[in-house]
Amino acid sequence: MTIGKNVTKIGKKAFYNCKNLKKITIKSTKLKAKNISAKAFTKAGSSNYKKLVVKVPKGKVSSYKKMLKKKGLSAKATVKK
Repeated sequence: MTIGKNVTKIGKKAFYNCKNLKKITIKSTKLKAKNISAKAFTKAGSSNYKKLVVKVPKGKVSSYKKMLKKKGLSAKATVKK
C-alpha cells in the first residue's frame, strides 16, 4: 500500500482489520495527527504484526511512529525511513 505525497487526511478505519497487510509506504510529509482518524491503523497487519513495515519520509520517522501508534498501529510493527 502506498500513500501518496499529497495526501493530508486518512479516514475512519482506513486500514482497520487489513489482516494481510505487510507494507505501507507513506510519501506524504503533510500528515498531522488531527487529520488521521482514531482507528485508522487498528488491526492493520494483524495476521503477523512483526512483518508489518511502515516506510515514512526521511526526517519524519520519530514523529510519524508516535502518531501512527496513537492511531492504532501495533507496537510490534516496524516504522523506518
